[in-house]
Amino acid sequence: MISKGFLKSSAIYTIGGALPMVAGLIMLPFYTNYLSEGNYTQLLFYISLSLLFQILFSFSSESYFGVQYSKLVTEPERQKKFIGTVSVLLLSVGAVLLLLSAILGKTLFGVIYNQSLGIDFWPYGFYTILTAFFNSYFKTATVCLIYLKRANAFLLVNFINFIATIGISILGLHFYPDTLVGPMYGRLLSGLVIFILAHFIFLKNGNFVLDKSFLPELTKFCSSYIIIVIAGWVLGQMDRYFLQNGISKAELNSYDLILKCFFGIEFIQNSLSAVIFPKLFEIWNKNKNNKTTEESNRYFNVFTVINTVQLIVFCVLVPVLYPLIIHNATFYQSKNYIGVLAAGYVFRSILNFYISTIMFTQKTQVLLKIFGLSAVIQIVLIYFGVKFYGLNGAIYAGLITKVLQVIFAMRFTKSIFEYDFNRFKIIVIPFMYFLINVLQFTFFEEYSLTLYLLQLLVFSVLFYLIFRNEIKKLWQSFKPA
Repeated sequence: MISKGFLKSSAIYTIGGALPMVAGLIMLPFYTNYLSEGNYTQLLFYISLSLLFQILFSFSSESYFGVQYSKLVTEPERQKKFIGTVSVLLLSVGAVLLLLSAILGKTLFGVIYNQSLGIDFWPYGFYTILTAFFNSYFKTATVCLIYLKRANAFLLVNFINFIATIGISILGLHFYPDTLVGPMYGRLLSGLVIFILAHFIFLKNGNFVLDKSFLPELTKFCSSYIIIVIAGWVLGQMDRYFLQNGISKAELNSYDLILKCFFGIEFIQNSLSAVIFPKLFEIWNKNKNNKTTEESNRYFNVFTVINTVQLIVFCVLVPVLYPLIIHNATFYQSKNYIGVLAAGYVFRSILNFYISTIMFTQKTQVLLKIFGLSAVIQIVLIYFGVKFYGLNGAIYAGLITKVLQVIFAMRFTKSIFEYDFNRFKIIVIPFMYFLINVLQFTFFEEYSLTLYLLQLLVFSVLFYLIFRNEIKKLWQSFKPA
């Protein structure tokens, strides 16, 4: 039976965790309407850099936090020392990286970015890295609140971050249009606010000391896991760095905007996984063997349905909403490749099917193989794809990489889990959606609302015929007894 308290706290954590993503989506129309073409291009690279440095500053400590904190459940004093150790470690890593950035940043920016884009390290490049430090410190502090079961505090600090980011950014855009003052200071000043809040959380709930006994295991886990996270950044961001020299600013900006819109899709996918994975682990623990079951498969059958339908609806709604909230028509061209980009996101249902078994067996080295190899291959494919085919080359490189991720996941997990499932429901249907959208993009250059509505009709009928009983059973499993 699922208690009301559990449902309430889960809802609070979900809403609070979604606020940074929601803030980013809310700001997109303001960026497109208030920033010049050149400023938007600069901002997209500053944001991308910030995402990379958040990974470096955090050292994946937020992923490790729950592992160690849960082990110390019978030792509250050790828990406090662990919280303090994480805080001291993050501050130390932050100080070192900030110093190195200040020394090397200008030189590296000259190598990485096309000089015609006008992306400078001082001051906005350094502000970007400093903001990343603030955000990474805050992210780990909020994870701390989750394990301390402080749901209301978690929601409050995330709401403060949400309001500060949006408020300062919009005011800056209003008073300083066609400049980066609003976006950069909005992120920097809100980052300073949440950094102070995060430090208060660490001081209140931990002992501010560096307990070296925690470091060996922490370092071993995080040094491996951070490679996986960096590989994820490469898979999601590296294409822009190759495209900066291969296409116009207008094309790059339009491409970046539509990919940022997909953040909402990723959030729903992550939320589904957060709900499903604990259920799967409970089922497999009861069975006491590493084997999929009819019951566990049902969750991913439903994942396939939800994921495919949301992608089709996304392709229907976004091009309709664009003219209503975005005044700059140069961004509208992205609707022509919205479907082929959505095709890559359909594989998340398959990938998460295999990732759930990896997480259950705690074989993180398998994740490293999947995402590490994918990242290396994608860099090579994008380099040649952009060189010879421009934006289409980057898009197809991303699609090929996503297919390879599925193949790697299937191959590398054979030895850790026994799989018995309906391949049509979990594998074939996503590939059907993938092929339909790739072919549609190939033969129909212009966006057609009719074709996406037809997709919605066809897949809705297919899902009703195949999954109606499973969806009903799964819904009943989540209802309180």
